[in-house]
Amino acid sequence: MDELMRRVLEGARGAVAFMTLIPLGGTLNAVSLVVIPLTGLIVGGASLVGFWIGDRSGSTLVGAVVALIVDAAMTRGLHYDAVADTADGLAGFVERERRLSIMDEPTVGAFAVLALIVVVLVRISAWSTIGFPAFLIGIFVLSRCMMALSMMWFPLAKESSLARVFASQRRHWIVWFLLLEGLLAVGAMIVLGTPMMLLALVFGALCGLGVLAFAIHHLRGITGDVVGAVGLVAETGMLLAVAVMRIHG
Repeated sequence: MDELMRRVLEGARGAVAFMTLIPLGGTLNAVSLVVIPLTGLIVGGASLVGFWIGDRSGSTLVGAVVALIVDAAMTRGLHYDAVADTADGLAGFVERERRLSIMDEPTVGAFAVLALIVVVLVRISAWSTIGFPAFLIGIFVLSRCMMALSMMWFPLAKESSLARVFASQRRHWIVWFLLLEGLLAVGAMIVLGTPMMLLALVFGALCGLGVLAFAIHHLRGITGDVVGAVGLVAETGMLLAVAVMRIHG
């Protein structure tokens, strides 16, 4: 029992340390995959506080910018970097091996810059339009459920991928836990927000799945960058859809 508790605590600490700026140490194991969606509560909550502080200036735009900065800082820019690498790797007409090589390069290409500009502008515009109601924290949880599930269900594009650390922990019970966490996040957002939130969540999920499908088609698998990009694109798509519904609602 003591050994089980030690593994649970080590995995939970490892997930928080890996997915956020909080240096808890720990190690990555099967429990970490279940805890990954819960780290969305930390990042989303911190972004909400950042928005509230910026909004005290009297401008929702300032609040949106601060929320974005906090979001990027809390994740050490991990997912934004993933979007940039994935955009560079999947754009253009090159062979699979070259795509993987491009994604590993430290340089930033034109497609990476364009992708980041779009993501940043959409997120700032969305938060400027809708503010940051507390139920939006659920989006951060749901996007991380998608990240974890993608590592459970899809093959890896290369042996050295960071996603291998988690893919090696594939268990049926983990999938069920992740699905439950995702359903709870969706339910909470619908209850605390509006039933129309379901349409926004579906739209965002489809955006993330589009990136996933495109990557699997061209890379014949996923990488850590692809997983991070799927989550951030899904998040951004959900925010965009909520903003559009608010404008036309």
